[in-house]
Amino acid sequence: MKKKLSVIAVIILVLAICVSAWFYGYYNHKSNDNLPTLAAIAEMSEADVNSLLPGYHIDQLREVWGKPDTSENGTACWKIGNDTILIVSYKNNGIVAICGLKDDSGTSIGE
Repeated sequence: MKKKLSVIAVIILVLAICVSAWFYGYYNHKSNDNLPTLAAIAEMSEADVNSLLPGYHIDQLREVWGKPDTSENGTACWKIGNDTILIVSYKNNGIVAICGLKDDSGTSIGE
């Protein structure tokens, strides 16, 4: 009887660990579904954008927002509206490192 209880306890423990790992992965994964629109990005402060985008892969941004207006040497730029530019810098492996919002004159927005 004790052996059956031990086996059941181990099975429950393993299931609990698996469920916990799944929830952690689900809620902490950088998913395309969690990316806001470019219009919503334009309404954020630069600090908010910098806390949101790092960790995403540049291909995820391209998939959700389309091809950047300019792209060269680890930097991609999306023009948002008439006067806002989102600048995304990424590492060699394509992971976003830092972002910025600039106006047409090159001045940072929302700092």
